[in-house]
Amino acid sequence: MDHVVKSESEIRTRYQITIPEDIRTRAKLNIGDSLLWQYDEISQEIIVMPKPKSFSDKLWGLGKDIWEQESADGYIRKERTEW
Repeated sequence: MDHVVKSESEIRTRYQITIPEDIRTRAKLNIGDSLLWQYDEISQEIIVMPKPKSFSDKLWGLGKDIWEQESADGYIRKERTEW
């Protein structure tokens, strides 16, 4: 798993943390960038990711493999016949 970088940082008295240099470099983080935080209560995992500058650009092409076997027009025609 050489594509996963693991590191450690400490929570300071004002609940501040430092993002380790190897993580900052690989994630291409800069001063002023925003981070999104997510906590999963079931797995008790904290997920931190850079906030995209544009959500539409970040989602572009997501799910494109769904349409590999069928054209969009063919799918719409099939759905309309089921109405």
